[in-house]
Order: sequence, then C-alpha cells, then structure tokens
Amino acid sequence: QKRQEFGFMNYKSQVYERLQATMTTDSGGDLDVRISRFFDMFSELANDPQDISVRNSLISEAQQLTSKFMNIDQSLSDTGELVADTALTTITDINNLLRDIQALNESVVQSTHRGAVDSTSLDIRVKKLEELAQLVDFTQMNANSGAVEIRIGGIRVLDDEHILELRSEVSPNDQQFKVRAAGGTIIDIKGGELGAQIDMYTNNIPDFRSKLDELANTLVTEINSIHSSGFGLNDGVGRDFFVASGNQAGTISINPDLTSNPENIAASTISGEAGNGELASQINELRNAGLINGRKLVDQTIEIISTPGSEVYSLTSQMETNEAEIAMLQTQQERQSGVNIDEELANMIQFQNAYQGAARVMQSARELYDTLLGIVA
Repeated sequence: QKRQEFGFMNYKSQVYERLQATMTTDSGGDLDVRISRFFDMFSELANDPQDISVRNSLISEAQQLTSKFMNIDQSLSDTGELVADTALTTITDINNLLRDIQALNESVVQSTHRGAVDSTSLDIRVKKLEELAQLVDFTQMNANSGAVEIRIGGIRVLDDEHILELRSEVSPNDQQFKVRAAGGTIIDIKGGELGAQIDMYTNNIPDFRSKLDELANTLVTEINSIHSSGFGLNDGVGRDFFVASGNQAGTISINPDLTSNPENIAASTISGEAGNGELASQINELRNAGLINGRKLVDQTIEIISTPGSEVYSLTSQMETNEAEIAMLQTQQERQSGVNIDEELANMIQFQNAYQGAARVMQSARELYDTLLGIVA
C-alpha cells in the first residue's frame, strides 16, 4: 500500500515540477507580470493618447501577453501528451510483470506439489510484486497452491490458472483515458504511477487548461466590450482589441487592424477627440475589477501559476513521510522474518571469531601434547 502511494505521489510531483518550470521563470516575464504591464500601457495611453510610441509599446506588450498565453497552453498540451504516452508504457510494464509473476506462480506451485520450497522463485516474486506496487494499486491473496492472486480495481487479473492483461483506450479530444482488462471490463485505476498518470491526464492538466481559458476569455471579452465602444485617432470606427473568436489561451490574438496601424487603438470615448484618453482609462481600471468569481485578473493568474509549485511542496512533504513509513515497515518485516543483513553479518563475524579462537585453543593443546610425548620418550 505504501509503495503504491509513493509511486502515485512521486509521478505527480514530477509532472507538477514540469508545469512549474513552464508557468514560473526567473526572467520576470510570468503571466501575471505580462497582464500587469499590459494594463500599465493603457494607463500611459490614457495620459498621452496621441503618443505613437506609447501605442507601439502597447501593441508590443499585448503581443508578449498573447504569446505567453499560447506558450503555456502549448506546454500543457505537450505535457498531457507526454503523460498519456508514459501511461501506455506503464501499462506495458504492468503486463510484463503480470506475465513474470504468472511464470513464478507456476514454479512455486510445482515445487509445492513436490513437497519442496522454491525459495528462489518466492524471493523473485516478492521483488516483482514490489515493482508492480510502484506502478498500480492492487490487492493480493495467497492460494493454498502457493500461487498469488492479484486484483486491480477489484478485477482479478491473475490467479494460478489465468492472466488478464490490461488494454488502454485514449480519447485526446475529451481527455479520457480508460483501462480495460482483456475481455472488455473497465478497471478503475486509483494508485501507483498509472493512477497518477491517468489522474493528471484526465483531471489535473485539463483543469489547468480550463482555468487558463477562462482567464483568456475574460480578458478578451471585457476589453473588447470597452474598446469596441471607443475610437482611434483617424476615424469613427469601433474595433475590438482582440480577435473575438480567439477567446481561449491557445487562440488569443490581437486584432490585425491594430497591429498594422496602432493609431486604430481606441483611447477616446468621442470620435474626433484625439486628446481624449477616457476610454483607455476605463480599460486600465479593469485590473481592479472582480471579474472572475469576484477576484481580480492578476490575483486569479497568480493562483493558477503558483499551484504547481504548491503541489510540488505538498507532495514532497508527503513522500518524505511515506518513505520513512516504508523503511519502518521493511525493518519490522525483517525482524519478523528473522532476517536482517546487518545482524546476520555481525553474527557471522562473531561465529567466525569464535571458530578461529577454538582453533587456536586446539592448536595449543596439540603442541602441549606433542611436547609431553617428547619428554616421556
């Protein structure tokens, strides 16, 4: 049980570390910073709406913001694919271990029928079961024949006669990953590395992408709502700031009418008033609005990008406790079985020293006896 828990936590920690490296960097250009700088430029535009350099800088900040959204989304997508591929490999490893354990079962059963004990096969089987525990949550029962029966998710996949190998069904479009036993029965995988891989692929990573999409959609919708009601420097045409259809993290983009001509950025609430920066000021004020569940955009962003790091910290702490428990259980098991490598080595040295001491006593006695015989002769 503890090995299954450790395998689950260890794999999740590895994935969260990868996500943490994506979302937080040392360069100072994380998503929360990009959003703040984006609104800062609208503040500058409100103060000087006719300054072309300010408009160019706003476009530049907007491009870096959209690129950051897309980079994070792509990384989440790539990580999801990597996790799914790893899960497929894990299933192959599980099937290989089940076949190995089945072969060992046969050896143990045959030796039991002969009234002997196949200690080598039993020891190897224990190791194989420990490896399996790292990969998947299972329960085991020992049959009278000497074979071990294994159930995964309540489904018997191995006994002294049969083996049911695992099969995978992956649906990338809806982020589903199902595991079936040969024959078609769906197996509910919970623990071990495979449980972590399935959970990350079907729940954790999609949850990150959903929150990121919500953030991008809110930004696009709220800014377009204000920007489209205002006017640029040259005409009375209302325009969206972002492409309206690009309302997800992976599709967010700036209106080409603005990138090709920054003078079209709306700063004024009145057509023809080039010095009016009221609309740009309204957009800047969005940074303080509770737009997502009553929270500011930057606050919501910080929560999203800091979650992987928090998860890594929590999992690391749990794994340290788990490792200590595993070590304690191993020590108890060794004591109960009467086998402890350190103790056995110490006893062997003690017995060796005693044997050598006895040999020296016998040698001295022999020399004394030979001396006495020499005197008598």
